Amino acid sequence: MAQLTFLGSCREVGRSGFYLEEKKESILVDYGVKFTNPPSFPDMIPTDNLQGVAITHAHLDHSGGVPRILRETDASLFCTPATRDLSLLLLRDMYKISRGRLPYDKKDIALVRSQCQATPYEQTVPLGHPFELTLFNAGHIPGSSLVSIRVNGKRILFTGDFNATESQLNPGARKNLPKHDVVVTESTYARRINPPREKTEEGLVDTVLETLERGGSALIPAFGVGRSQEIMCILEQSNIPRKYPIYVDGMARAVNDILTRHPEYLQSPKSFQRAVKRSITIHDNRERTKAVKKGGIVISPAGMLKGGASHLYFKMMYDNPKNSIIFVSYQIPGTPGAELLATGKVTVSNREFEVIADVRQHHLSSHSDSRGMLDMLLKIPGEPEFYTVHGESESCDALVEKLEKKGRKAHVGELNETVEI
Repeated sequence: MAQLTFLGSCREVGRSGFYLEEKKESILVDYGVKFTNPPSFPDMIPTDNLQGVAITHAHLDHSGGVPRILRETDASLFCTPATRDLSLLLLRDMYKISRGRLPYDKKDIALVRSQCQATPYEQTVPLGHPFELTLFNAGHIPGSSLVSIRVNGKRILFTGDFNATESQLNPGARKNLPKHDVVVTESTYARRINPPREKTEEGLVDTVLETLERGGSALIPAFGVGRSQEIMCILEQSNIPRKYPIYVDGMARAVNDILTRHPEYLQSPKSFQRAVKRSITIHDNRERTKAVKKGGIVISPAGMLKGGASHLYFKMMYDNPKNSIIFVSYQIPGTPGAELLATGKVTVSNREFEVIADVRQHHLSSHSDSRGMLDMLLKIPGEPEFYTVHGESESCDALVEKLEKKGRKAHVGELNETVEI
C-alpha cells in the first residue's frame, strides 16, 4: 500500500508539504516555508528514490523550500509554466531579503527552471513505476493547480489553495473532476461565508470613485502576485473615467510581464492586456512622488502594509482626508493593515501614524469560502476520504465536521502523521 506523510500545513497556514511513498519510490507535493524567525520548513525527506516534485502554485507557503529539495536530487519539478516563472520571481525576492537564513543558495533557486518539466492542465505524466500525475485548474491564482496522483489503481487529490468562484483574473477551479479515493484539502475559510463577489467589486469601484471625485488619491495595498492584477482588471472593466491614472508599483510590475507571457492561464487575456495598457508603471521614488501629487489610483505591494512601496505611498497620503487607503485582502492580526483597520492608527517604520485618510476594506478572496469549498468537495466523484490541512486548527476541525455531517469520512491531517492509502 502507498503511504502518505503530512510534512506541514497541519493545523496551520504555511510550510505545506506532502510525501507519498510506494515500493521504495516516492513523490513530493509542495514544500513551502512559514515566515517564522528564522523561516521554518517541513522536515527533510529522503531523496534517493524521489521520482518527482510537484507544486500546486507559486505562493511561498507552497513553493518556498523547493530549491532545498532540488539541490539533493535530479528528479524533475512538475508545475504549470506560469507557476514555474512566478515561483522563480518569489523565491529570488525571498532570498534577497532573507540575509542568508535559508537552507539553500542562489544557484539552487535556478534549479526551479533547469529541472522543471512544465506541465499543462489535463496532461497525464508517468513518474517512476507506480505514479501518474495530472494537473487541473485550481482557480486560486494564474497557473495554480489541483495535483492528482494515481498510484496502485487509487487516485489522490491535493487541492493546494483553490477557488471555485471565477474572478476577473482567474477562471474558477475545475469542478467536473474525475473519481478520487483520497482528497487532501485546504480549509482556510471553512468558517467564513464571503459576500457575492459582484457586490465586493462594486463596493471597491464605488470607494475609488468617491475618492477621486472629491479630489483625493486612492492607495490600494495589494499582493504582487494575483491580487494586484485582479484589481487592475476590475478597474479596467469599471466606469472609472480615463482621466484618472492607474499606477502599478513593486513586484506587480514583474508579475504583469510574466502573465503577459502566459495568457492561457487568465480568465480573459484581452481584458488583462487592456488593463496593463491602461496602467502606468512606477519605477522610482521620483515617479512615486509625482504620481501622488498628480492624483489617481495606486496599486502597490505589500497587501497588508507590511513593507514594500506601499509604505512610501502611505507616508505621503495618510494625512489627507480626501485620500483613501483601501485594503482588498484579509489582514492577518498583528499586521499594520489589521492595526489600521481596528484602531485608525498604525506603526510604520517604527513611527506611529494617526491616519486621517479614509480607510476601507473590500475583501476579494482568492480562496473558496465555506459554502463554495463544501460544494466543490462533495461533487468529487467516488465519495473520497478527506484530510483537511492549510487552515487554523479551528478551520481544519470545522471542515471535518461539515464533511462528516454529509456522510463523508474526514480527518484532520496531523504533523508528520503517516496514513496508508
